[in-house]
Amino acid sequence: MKKIITLAAALFVFITAHAQSSPLEGAVSQLNAAQTPAAYQELANTFQRQASADTKSWLPLYYAAVCNMKLAFLQKEKAMALSAIAEEQIARAEALVPAGNTKDMAEIYTVKSFIERSRVEADPMSNGRKYGPIAGKYLAKARQMDPQNPRALYLDGHIKYHTPALWGGDKDKAKALFSEAMQHFNQPPASAVAPQWGKAECQKML
Repeated sequence: MKKIITLAAALFVFITAHAQSSPLEGAVSQLNAAQTPAAYQELANTFQRQASADTKSWLPLYYAAVCNMKLAFLQKEKAMALSAIAEEQIARAEALVPAGNTKDMAEIYTVKSFIERSRVEADPMSNGRKYGPIAGKYLAKARQMDPQNPRALYLDGHIKYHTPALWGGDKDKAKALFSEAMQHFNQPPASAVAPQWGKAECQKML
């Protein structure tokens, strides 16, 4: 009888934990497969709702920011407005990351750098000098906090690939960074809800 009660209690804990985590897991899985503006917009709304329901976790806000950042790259005519939304969301996510957690903070600063980069690519001639150095500063911080973060490596390669050689661009260095990023992307994520986006984009660049 004792064993039955123990097993029932363990099963209850498992089911409860699974039920609590599955909405975020499902949305993260959808994000990994998303490609279109409509898909990213729907997911941005989903993550924002999850953030409103769970005010203590940084991940829903982080993912909402990622979705709006992706939209900023895809919809350059709306990039400045979308990047402003993403910037506000990632700032709120940053405030929820436990102190001293450098790996999670590296994820935050990688997204902050991507947001600034989306502003650059919306209008390189007008925005490059203003937002490019900020993107570089955030990326350097992310790389320092976690040198093996695949999204930071991918962004570094993305910048080197799209920057003219006259201004420091280098496609060979970009390829090396993409290859290094893929080695880390191919490792299993820390959990089903841990940041894992970017692999498809990196593979495409290679």
